[in-house]
Amino acid sequence: MLKKIRNVLSSEFLSVIFALIIVVSVATYFYFIEFDKNITGFFRIGSVLPISPYLYHNNLFIYQKEIGYDGQQFLNLALDPFLNHPETLDSLDHPVYRYRRILYPLISYLFALGNKSLIPYIMIGINIVSITLIVYVISLHYREKEIVSSYKSLLALCIPSIWIVLSLGTSDLLSSLFLVTSLYNYYKNNYRSTALMISLGCLTRETLLVVWASLFISSLLENKHKQIKYLLYGIILPILWTFYIILLDLPGKTRIDDNFGIPFLGIFHKFINILTNGINTSNLFELYMFILLLTSFIIIPLSIKKNSKDNLLIQICNIFYGIIFIFSSFTVLSYYLDYSRVFMDVYFLLLFSLNHIKTHVRFFLISCMSFASCLFLIFYS
Repeated sequence: MLKKIRNVLSSEFLSVIFALIIVVSVATYFYFIEFDKNITGFFRIGSVLPISPYLYHNNLFIYQKEIGYDGQQFLNLALDPFLNHPETLDSLDHPVYRYRRILYPLISYLFALGNKSLIPYIMIGINIVSITLIVYVISLHYREKEIVSSYKSLLALCIPSIWIVLSLGTSDLLSSLFLVTSLYNYYKNNYRSTALMISLGCLTRETLLVVWASLFISSLLENKHKQIKYLLYGIILPILWTFYIILLDLPGKTRIDDNFGIPFLGIFHKFINILTNGINTSNLFELYMFILLLTSFIIIPLSIKKNSKDNLLIQICNIFYGIIFIFSSFTVLSYYLDYSRVFMDVYFLLLFSLNHIKTHVRFFLISCMSFASCLFLIFYS
């Protein structure tokens, strides 16, 4: 009996419960206070682009004179994931690009049983569950490795990108859940689960292909031949989906030219932009968020000195994300809402490297992330 009670009150269980309470509280605050009880407020719908034919203007929380945000695109897709209505394509800025990230809108549609009014709530519910499960998976990793207390998985709630994505209704939290789950299963040598999770992650956000490549390279270096085999099986579904999109001949751009360019040029433009915008609160926050991300990139490779073998996969992932960061254009790096989402997984890599980071450095970085999260939640608009 006592053993059952201890299992129920395990640190993993309590961490999940506490995380769920915090996340639901924040989501409730957004819903009732920021969005005036209108669920569409989570999707940052602008007045510039066409809206889905399944949405009604008088029931929307619209940001006037704004182009909208990615959450609007995911909502449009979730309302019609099979592109049955001809006007759905008109409501997407780049259908060929947006349709690659099908899993989040598709499962939202399926969980809502196609109910249009329920879909937005399901989408936000998926993000709430994703945050909670991320905390749970990280706590399991900490317990398996016996490196730090499982309660420290709650440090994931300090990451400002989590609250940014929650407020914008995008797919990044679901893809990050697949990321941390694939990392956890890789370390446990669960070959099939690792391949399945990263495969689903690639259907949620195609940038997770770099994590698939990291898993593949790490498996080669560590002679995990079974893992290599299953990873090759796992990449089949994303490849088939890509071919299907090509056959659909959807309009729009893949946005590769818009998002990537000459190495370091986007970073250079970012610092020039910050320096020329003067001293004001929004510009200082931009600088703070950008430096926080840069610091996270730098700290991960510094942790390699302590235990390079155990940390190999994380280091390879960080290198790939670093390459993407270096080639990112100013389009990606211009606004903290963008780069904080695109490179959110770097913060999760940091949490997986937690035991390799010196205590005082760890405390400083987590404190900086917490401060950024608090500022965002307090001054969000």
